[in-house]
Amino acid sequence: MLTGRRILIVEDEMLIALELSDVVADAQGCPIGPVRSNREALVLLDREPVDVAILDLNLADGEATPTAERLIGSGIPVLVCTGGVLPRAMRLMWPDLPVHRKPVSADRLIRTLEALCGAPQAAGDAHA
Repeated sequence: MLTGRRILIVEDEMLIALELSDVVADAQGCPIGPVRSNREALVLLDREPVDVAILDLNLADGEATPTAERLIGSGIPVLVCTGGVLPRAMRLMWPDLPVHRKPVSADRLIRTLEALCGAPQAAGDAHA
């Protein structure tokens, strides 16, 4: 379960974004967003604490590299969910970045997010 974990969803296809939000909420996580672009994601990251992010590669305003750089640079784990492949530059920068090809099963998505979040969150560790 993702109990209390804040999961940023960056996905420009609204139906997929809503489905991801539902999967996170069903696992007792707290979906943040969804947002459709790098611009929206970066603004949201200035306002909201995030534990982990689900990131589509091709966003409304281009490739998701700026958002990935900000997340990873801030120590926030990232799960890439894409219909394509991770660009070579991103593979070189982040060789251990987990990537799931769309469509991703809900169970597999939750298992990966749980692993990225690490140990269960203690009550005192919750974001304010």
